[in-house]
Amino acid sequence: MIGLGLRLAVSGGREAVVRLLILAAAVALGVGLLLTALSAINAVNAQNGRHAWLWTGTTQETPGQAPAGTDPLWWSTSADDFAGRLVVRVDVAATGPTSPVPPGLPRDPAPGQYYASPALASLLRSTPADQLADRYPGRMAGTIGDAALPSPDSLYIVIGHTPAQMARTPDAIAVTAIATRLPGSYEGGMKNPDGLRVRPPDEGTEASGIDLVLSVVALALLTPVLIFIATATRLSAARREQRFAAVRLTGATRRQISVIAAVESTVAAMAGVAAGFGMFFALRIPLAALPFTGEPFFPADLSLSLPDILVVAVGVPAAAAVVARMALHRVRISPLGVSRRMTPKPPGAWRVLPLLAGLAELGFFVVQGRPATVPGQIQAFLPGFLLIMIGLVTAGPWVTMAGARVMADRTSRPGALIAARRLADDPRAGFRAVSGLVLVLFITTVAVADITTQDAKDLHPIGGAAAANVLVDDLPGRPLPPAHGRTRHPAPAPPRNLPASLLARLGRIDGVRGVIAVRADSAVSTLPGRLLGPGVPAGVVSCAPLARVPALGRCPAGAAAVAFPRFLDAAPSGRSLERITWPAADISARLLGGLGLDGIDIATDGSQSAVEQARTVLENASAYPTLGTPFTLGELSTMQNSLNNAYQQLADVVILASLAIAGCTLAAAIAAGLADRRRPFSLLRLTGARLSMLRRVVALESAVPLLAVAAVAIGVGFGASAMFTSVQLQHPMVAPGAGYYLLTAAGIALALAVIAATFPLLRRITGPETARNE
Repeated sequence: MIGLGLRLAVSGGREAVVRLLILAAAVALGVGLLLTALSAINAVNAQNGRHAWLWTGTTQETPGQAPAGTDPLWWSTSADDFAGRLVVRVDVAATGPTSPVPPGLPRDPAPGQYYASPALASLLRSTPADQLADRYPGRMAGTIGDAALPSPDSLYIVIGHTPAQMARTPDAIAVTAIATRLPGSYEGGMKNPDGLRVRPPDEGTEASGIDLVLSVVALALLTPVLIFIATATRLSAARREQRFAAVRLTGATRRQISVIAAVESTVAAMAGVAAGFGMFFALRIPLAALPFTGEPFFPADLSLSLPDILVVAVGVPAAAAVVARMALHRVRISPLGVSRRMTPKPPGAWRVLPLLAGLAELGFFVVQGRPATVPGQIQAFLPGFLLIMIGLVTAGPWVTMAGARVMADRTSRPGALIAARRLADDPRAGFRAVSGLVLVLFITTVAVADITTQDAKDLHPIGGAAAANVLVDDLPGRPLPPAHGRTRHPAPAPPRNLPASLLARLGRIDGVRGVIAVRADSAVSTLPGRLLGPGVPAGVVSCAPLARVPALGRCPAGAAAVAFPRFLDAAPSGRSLERITWPAADISARLLGGLGLDGIDIATDGSQSAVEQARTVLENASAYPTLGTPFTLGELSTMQNSLNNAYQQLADVVILASLAIAGCTLAAAIAAGLADRRRPFSLLRLTGARLSMLRRVVALESAVPLLAVAAVAIGVGFGASAMFTSVQLQHPMVAPGAGYYLLTAAGIALALAVIAATFPLLRRITGPETARNE
């Protein structure tokens, strides 16, 4: 039987070969996407593992076991920035030969030496020293290995100092081991015993958090692919059933027919599995460059474990054999089952129950609240969305039947009546062709609505577009309290005035247009709520320099100083400052210079040269102790929204890929339907039916279920998104913009174009010779 099945799989001429190729292509696409999803989860875990060493010195660190007698290592981490990219700086000082060594380094850097990541080393060589290299003391001793770098693009530097220098460094600590594992959870603010938030500059992504995203992505991609595979399996279904029925009449048993069908499908599935593995390995390098966690992967991170390989290599062909066995139920009933054609039983209203169950499951968590852990959230939301997608597929035939009956009641045209009658008789077959596209519309609606809501929730450019090029630098305003069990040094007190040398160096930079000193005044604590909202801390600034920076607002006429946001980078997002008139401060210019300095805001022309030179000057000013790295307001907004932007790119890929898969499913289903009905259509033409009427029948048989079920899918998508965003994002759903509606209209128009593209096939297969030869 296996040999006969192999012969029958390829002996049906061009039609059999084409069917096998399409089925193999569908399986290859599904396998490739499945392998990509599995390897992406492995890559996230591998990438996160290389963030672990940066958690050294935090209260929730997970260090390795330090050998007895280990010399301490002075340790301090901080963030820097270059051209909007994060630079992670680690300052260390070994106190002896057994001090721990960070991963990726051959040894601890000696005083006056540093190790840089390959990407940062390349920048140091190609960038003028006054824009980058002058920030880091010493000379490069080598590069940091991949074991310490989450990404090929990571900008990391480890700088060596003497123990005496590090002992005077604010918030430096002595450690005896380097962290080797990430914290179990990033939630709860990661506060140290003093109640202060302590996190490394590049903390990585919670693996459990990204698992939720990847789980939804895998579901969104694989479901249309499974429908494509099922559609490809049914190509030439009528001819295959007739052929198998003839074999049954010659004496073959049901079990033998099942074996033949399983062999035929398994051959295509095995070829598809091999092609899918080849597709995955061919695309692994370009896929690694997609920064959906905020940074690209090393290609080796996109790896597969042995269980991953076995599950795909064995499970997919086995599933194809099961599908083939289920598809031949009529032949397995009796040899004459194919001839006994009758109107199938109409679908019942019970088919909407899975859809309602999925919505009810999401609604339960709207009332109950989301689970506290991310794995619990995956278990809560993923079944709901899976039930909804299953419900759309099961309810589709019932909705199609209802649409067909409405069309039959409202039309008298022959083509529309024929299409309505065929859809009402077998709505399952009518819906099957558009089921993939319906799911894509649901996926698109959910993805766009969720991302639009997240965009509304996230921070937006602070100070407005005109202020994006303002470089902000805050100064420490108070000593840090002692930590429990740690050596901690108080931060240096803020200076009273900007050093003249600092002002002179900033003034010589081409592109710096103004410097505003923000000072603390006990008489001005917060700004009026009408300006930026309640509770915004305020300082005072002089009106003379503010007049040279119109992007930051203006002074009232005659005022010498005004109340101004004390920390501009902490002002509410999305608020434009250029039209604000700040309230006058009751202080003279003479007294203003005696107030403590909280920070400075530097207006630039936005050029990389001006921004980076000013940043270097600020970081190297010994008389001007910075609290952290200076950032432009535009860079700050970009960093705060980087992960959401990466998710949006991922959603775009999912939508476009799903749309392409659904288009292939639609084309294959329509072509298969035409091939199975070429004799009835050719007989209609012989009786005088026009080709245009047959085209109208084909178009309506696909367009009616598409439009009817699409309306349900879009409505359900908005409902599911409203519940998901209110629970998971803690924000009411925000309606998508015009782009979503244009995308939806374009998708439906593309589907109609695919239907129209099959019309030339209708002319070829409905000629008189078809009726004679069948």
